[in-house]
Amino acid sequence: MSASVSHLLEEALLLPQESQTELIEALLERAQPSREFLDHQIGIVIERMKRVQQGASMLIDAGAAHDRVLNSLKVQA
Repeated sequence: MSASVSHLLEEALLLPQESQTELIEALLERAQPSREFLDHQIGIVIERMKRVQQGASMLIDAGAAHDRVLNSLKVQA
């Protein structure tokens, strides 16, 4: 990930959840992702759901997840 994209991501993660969702939707609309991309993303979601159902993964609060991502980006910078 380039430094500029990393910076944009860090800023976007500071937005309220609703604004983050709006941003994601706007980016996907303009990007016109390929069917392959969408299928891959759906596959990831299904696999993650299976892991949670099997007890192999744990659901965490969205705020905690965002904190982890932000802390990870700070460590990389």
